[in-house]
Amino acid sequence: MQVVQATFKSGEGEAAVELLTTLGLAEEEYKLISSPTGDLLIINLLAGNSDRILDNLKEHFNFQDNENRSLAIFTPETVIPRDKAEESRESFKANRESLVTYAQNNSQLNDHFIFLAVMAAIIASLGLILDNTAVIVGSMIIAPVFGPIVAMATGIVLGDFKLIAKGAVAETVVLLIGVLIGLVMGWVVPNVAVNSALKVRMFPTVADLFVGLAAGGAGAYSLISGVKAQLVGVVIAAALIPVMATIGIGFALSNFTMVKGAVLLLLGNYLALMLAIVTIFYFKGLKPQIWYKFKAQRVVKKSLAIIIVAVIFLTLPLSWLTYERMIQERPEDIVRQVYRETVGDDLESDLLAVRASGIEVELFIYTPEGTDEYFFRLLEERIKQRLGEDYIVTFEVIPTKRFQLPLSKVIDKVGFT
Repeated sequence: MQVVQATFKSGEGEAAVELLTTLGLAEEEYKLISSPTGDLLIINLLAGNSDRILDNLKEHFNFQDNENRSLAIFTPETVIPRDKAEESRESFKANRESLVTYAQNNSQLNDHFIFLAVMAAIIASLGLILDNTAVIVGSMIIAPVFGPIVAMATGIVLGDFKLIAKGAVAETVVLLIGVLIGLVMGWVVPNVAVNSALKVRMFPTVADLFVGLAAGGAGAYSLISGVKAQLVGVVIAAALIPVMATIGIGFALSNFTMVKGAVLLLLGNYLALMLAIVTIFYFKGLKPQIWYKFKAQRVVKKSLAIIIVAVIFLTLPLSWLTYERMIQERPEDIVRQVYRETVGDDLESDLLAVRASGIEVELFIYTPEGTDEYFFRLLEERIKQRLGEDYIVTFEVIPTKRFQLPLSKVIDKVGFT
């Protein structure tokens, strides 16, 4: 249930009550308080009638340009006594006005929006460069990226082109800020290198598309059910601002593989989120105003068709990248596993890196000086048993030597007396 508090000029309350009566609202569902300074009408809205009642009230009374009229909508946390029969008959659904207000407020281009976008982009860029997952997650929570997407999706379902444009402009601004700050950070911070955090966004997979679909569906369901507490988890799962920063860092490093991969991931996230949100809103019963009904139906059908076709086309390169990545990572993972099983803690050695290209595998190993060649032959044999006899195994060995200087020599060497 939601509660509407409508104020009118003195004497207009009776006309509003007559309108509610014609709409079939029972007397116990509204209360009118009349006074010489104005009338106050309190209405209890149920899931099935909220949009219809609000549409009719706005059609008969101009709430936009009259200072004596206003509409305020509340969602009570507790209702005593609870009407259990009504609760079982009606499932709660946020009314259209609440969703439109959320979309407009969270895609409003103002200093607050810009500030959050800039701070989120800085935090995301530094988190990526430092390979710090906690910092990256923090940037996702701050970033104002989900609101504009909801605005575009809501505009599509309601046939509201102004709302679509507003969301698109706001999202474009966030995108430009994220890429630009990622570029600057990639230039300014010394010794920026490709790490695991950047690699994750550099090589997108089909799984990322499904994450976007699930995140968008959860976000849309939370909004239309009136439970917005889960939105923090949704914006973390969507993870858009780190991808934007990755594009900028890729440009700074002149790493166009990183740029192309991040762009593909970002596009996939956008399409998946839009598809999920529009679908949930549409089938959960978000309806346009009566006079926009037919225009909205055309817009939502065309939009869904375009988004679905785009998602299908995007799935093709993502599927190829997924397959290619699985093929590339499989030998490396197997080699690391064989190394752990063969060596364990018997030798003071360390596997620095594994490179696999075709049927060639190269291992970079720190190992004590004078390590027996038998160790490498055994390791090669076991790797070939797992990967295949056709594989060529090469070792890049960096010998190490452990020694400890007496304390007196250490003191003399550093110049202390």
